[in-house]
Formats: sequence, structure tokens, C-alpha cells
Amino acid sequence: MIMYNGSNAFITGPLARKVLTAGVQFKNNRGGIGGVIATYEKYFAPFYFVPTYKPQRFKPAIVSYYLYHMVRLVMALLLKPSIKIVHIHGAAKGSFYRKYGVFFIAKYVFRKRVIYHSHGSEFKDFYDHAGKISAAWIRHFFRRVDLVICLSESWKTWFLSRFEVKKIVVLENIVEKSVTAVPHNEDATTIMEFLFLGAIGDRKGVFDLLAAIKKYKTAFAGKMHLVVGGNGAVDKLTRFIEEEGLQELVTYKGWLTGHDKIKSISNSQVYILPSYNEGLPLSILEAMSFGKAIISTPVGGIEEIVKPGYNGYLVKPGAIDEIADAMLQCIQKPSLVAAMGAHSKKVVAPYYAEEVIPKLAAVYEGLLKR
Repeated sequence: MIMYNGSNAFITGPLARKVLTAGVQFKNNRGGIGGVIATYEKYFAPFYFVPTYKPQRFKPAIVSYYLYHMVRLVMALLLKPSIKIVHIHGAAKGSFYRKYGVFFIAKYVFRKRVIYHSHGSEFKDFYDHAGKISAAWIRHFFRRVDLVICLSESWKTWFLSRFEVKKIVVLENIVEKSVTAVPHNEDATTIMEFLFLGAIGDRKGVFDLLAAIKKYKTAFAGKMHLVVGGNGAVDKLTRFIEEEGLQELVTYKGWLTGHDKIKSISNSQVYILPSYNEGLPLSILEAMSFGKAIISTPVGGIEEIVKPGYNGYLVKPGAIDEIADAMLQCIQKPSLVAAMGAHSKKVVAPYYAEEVIPKLAAVYEGLLKR
């Protein structure tokens, strides 16, 4: 059933007890999928969950963690006969194969209905470059799952072009309202503050961003500042900043969570994520909920939420000059940046829990009737 508390909707009672969620361990998890699951947990009572992955330093630890929790999955399905649906949150590569194990146990051993919720920003490359056996394996999976959830219309079109699926729906990534935002003092500085949050590596485009700042260093001097938060190739990042003399323009703050993350988003005016591939980035939705203008790329579902000139700019992946030009446009037009930030808050409204949770409940109820 759906219960409302003010404008918020909660999945409770009999309906919540019919659903078991499987995915990455979300407590203190740094990935976008973990953030989505963590938000879902707040709107289920009870929330039945089995993790399939937790970042570990050694591969044997990842395997043992997975096998242990597959035993837990079996026990949960044995001891909780109320569970009718297994809702799998997954991505590409190793994530897919781990989730196939969950699918096999739920579908063929316990005859449960299975939902696959695809978050995989690299799923296109994963499938298109898979070998014959892996590709057949992936096609079998999508033929047999009862329902596929994807994050945007563009991803739905892609899945339908590649796989025979029983049913596929678009469900917006869930994001919470920025009720604890720290007010940004527009008069405090004339410097435009940009923010990047995410994995430090090539896929998210952070080194293209740094290359753009390096190339146009003179034009940016004294007019902008970039804060980078994330983990990954940190040594490469900090070395680039130091060797290219970008210390006055770029600050690396580590992985940002809690109040530090809220403060960094609040203090920024533009959120920038020049990725090469994405699903529908939670970080962009979070920045939009804080009323920020966005600079990103037209990959995955991004072009469905970032409208050039309305709430941000879109640049081609790897296009250093385009990245720099979009940043300079923001610097030169602060009033437009403020207007685009206000527009972002309007665009992100359908992604709030009060909109997404009733849609998710309807997906569950429809599947149970089949």
C-alpha cells in the first residue's frame, strides 16, 4: 500500500513485504546506484534488501562477500514467503554477472517475478563489445526478466533496439529535495564557482575539464574556481594541478559527503560533468535540486534534463574548446547562470520522491497482477 506523510509517499505494509531489493551495499557507498538505493530505503517500511557487492581491495574478498549474500538471498526467499518480486539494481560488466546469479535463484529456483533496474552508463559498450557467448547470455537475461526499468526514454529506445523484453518502463532516478542547502552569498565574490563530483578518471571527463582550464588559463585567471570532489586517479589529478600551475584555479577536496558535500554544492554556481557515457547521473539531479546551472554532455539520459540555454549547456565529450567556451559563457553572464539555476529546480521536480515512489508502487502492483 501507499501511505502519505505530507507530500511524501511511502511503500508500506503488504506491498513492501512483497518486494526484496538486491544491489550494491549502500551504507556509506560512494557510487550513484548506492545513493539511489539509500534513498529508496527511506520510503519503504519494511525494506527487504540483500547486497551483492561491496568495494574491496582484494578480488577474493569480493567473491566471498557475494557468495555469502547469495546464501542470505536463498534464506530470505525461503523464510519470507510474502516476497513475490525481486527488484535488482544493476549495471554493466561484473555487476551484470553478479546480478544474473540473483536473477537465476529468484526466477528459476523460487519462481519469483524479477525486475531489472538498469543503471549501467557503460551498458551499450558492454553489450556491443561482448563475445558471442556473453552476448547470448545477456539476451537471454533480458528475454526472461519480467520487467526492465531504465532511466530515460533514450535508454528505453536503446534496450528495445537490442533485446526482446516482456515489458520495459522508464522510471526517473530518485533524488531528495535540498532542504538543508547552505545559502550561497551572491555578493561574496565575483569569481564563478564550478563544481565537479564523481569518479576521478577518463570516463567522467575530469581530465578534459582540467585540460580546458590549462589551455585557457589566462582567460580564467581571477574569474573562476573549480572544486573537484571524488576518488579514483587522485595522484594523477593532483600531479596535473601542480605541474600545470593550476592551484589558484582548481582545488581537490577528496570524496565529499554529508555537510561538506551540501556546502560545496551550495557554494557553487555551476555543476560540470563532461562525461563520455552515463545512465542518468544522480549528481546532476542533486545539483539541479540545489538550483544550479549544469554543463554536461548529451550522453545517456542527460539531454533529457539539461536543455541548452535554459538550465545549462551541453558539449561534446572530449571537446576541450567547447568545455572552455561554456565555462566562459557562465563567467560572462552571471545573471543567466542564476536564471538557469532556477530553471533546474523546475526540471528536477519530477525526480523527487513524492513523484517517483507512487510510480514505483504502480509498477509493483501492475507486475503482481500479471
